[in-house]
Amino acid sequence: MKKEQVNEWLENPVTVFLLEAVKKELETISNTPISDCLVAGEPFKTQENLVELETRERVWTDWVDFLEGNWDLFEESYDE
Repeated sequence: MKKEQVNEWLENPVTVFLLEAVKKELETISNTPISDCLVAGEPFKTQENLVELETRERVWTDWVDFLEGNWDLFEESYDE
């Protein structure tokens, strides 16, 4: 893609709005107290909740990077 196309996409009002919404969701996830993951007497469920929270944070962080124009994650080449 040409740099002009990327800039046009990044400055598009829809992209800007989506970025704000994604950042808001990421903030909500980041501010989730670890205690919310606790399931008393169920250590495996607690662990699953903690993994889910961490995974959600990573995925939403990748979305923020993508919508801000940092596409390094998507440009990596994988050797077989």
